[in-house]
Amino acid sequence: MAETKNAVDSEGTTEEQGRAILRRLRDEGFDADDQKLAVALGRPVEEVRGWTSGAAPVDDDLVMKARGLAQERGIDLS
Repeated sequence: MAETKNAVDSEGTTEEQGRAILRRLRDEGFDADDQKLAVALGRPVEEVRGWTSGAAPVDDDLVMKARGLAQERGIDLS
């Protein structure tokens, strides 16, 4: 199990792991396009860019949505 210190969800996902999930989802599920991922998440593209760059914090709701989208698109995040 991942380290739970500074975890953003109940699975122990760290912010950096959350960012990696978002990047992989964007790259593999949305043609590496921030705008397409933003639409799928229902968030502004500026927020997506902030999350993936590390300028904005990643939270549990975002990680949960990203995992759900990945599952729908058949993207293995493990």
